[in-house]
Amino acid sequence: METLSSRMQYAERMLRRLCTEVGPHPSGTPEYEQVVRIIHEDLSASIPDVQLDRYLDYWAALSPELNHQGNRLAVGVAENCSGTSAAGFDGRIRHTPDGVTTFAIENVETGSTDAVIHVSTDVGVRPVYLFGDAVLGPPRFIVGIRDVPFLELLAETEAVVQARLRVVHSTDCPTHNIVARIPGQTTDEVIVIAHADSIIRTEGANDNMASAIIAMMLAHVCAEAKPRSTLTFLITGSEEYGLIGAKHYVRRRMEEGTHRDIRCVINFDSLTYGPNLWTSTHDPDLMETVRSVHGELGLGTDPIYDETPCWMNDAAPFEDLHSQITGVNFNSRGYETLAANHTPADDAANVPMDCIESAFVTMRSFLGQIAGVSPP
Repeated sequence: METLSSRMQYAERMLRRLCTEVGPHPSGTPEYEQVVRIIHEDLSASIPDVQLDRYLDYWAALSPELNHQGNRLAVGVAENCSGTSAAGFDGRIRHTPDGVTTFAIENVETGSTDAVIHVSTDVGVRPVYLFGDAVLGPPRFIVGIRDVPFLELLAETEAVVQARLRVVHSTDCPTHNIVARIPGQTTDEVIVIAHADSIIRTEGANDNMASAIIAMMLAHVCAEAKPRSTLTFLITGSEEYGLIGAKHYVRRRMEEGTHRDIRCVINFDSLTYGPNLWTSTHDPDLMETVRSVHGELGLGTDPIYDETPCWMNDAAPFEDLHSQITGVNFNSRGYETLAANHTPADDAANVPMDCIESAFVTMRSFLGQIAGVSPP
């Protein structure tokens, strides 16, 4: 990424691989997962910590039942688990040694563990959100602390219970975000977001693959530097279908208990509609930094400064994470490429390469100031 020529070669190559060769790639399709694999492989060449973050576009639990002699226990269900068979099964309560769940339900016919029981830290049932390898893992019921003595009794007496959980979820084709993390000198974290999914019948080159490629270029550059703040590059899926990838990532961070590390969210959405970057932020310090960067670079563009809060597009789910979080949303204007939005005309050939370069140069300088990225 050291020269203009090398950057343009990289951008053209990735546009060809991710748009022209793959074609339309809505989330939940094999084509989107092909995009995920390409991005993961590319980022892993520079960054040791690149993860695939699985999620479901849709999940719902129907009529969870855990019964003993006709009495139904008050149970919840861990979101994103799998279900039992439609008829359910008879089982016995067992203690589990895994340290994650407290009880298991052993199928009386097969002897296999066909469900598990998670005990809340509260008297009643508290929500549990599953992520990573736990997505579509064994059916997972949730009970409150008040029900533990009864479950202990059922386990001691080898009592038979009836377990049934019907789950409806989106396609079996896995769907992922890609998360590349570059550790900083502090745990304070800056997240750069760009979505990589398209809608049907369009390559989604300007919306939003070119912006995702700009984020990838920045990730490669920052991997060779020593940032003050921890940098996370989040390439999301399902933005076009309700911001589901970003919503999942926020819930995951909350479940992990690391959400308060996130200090600043920077969202890229359609940075190649023209050379004039459109900055939206309610944070005067961030806005002043953007203005300063534009002034120093002197690119001859006509930036747009909008004091609308940044909580739009994939930045929206981050708004209420904690009281200290801030952020900025970048879009662009200036060329006629906006007219191709969400149409078959939004293909790789329609991406203005000068916009990729100007956005990259601007964002490299901006990130340098926000995250303390020193030259490698």
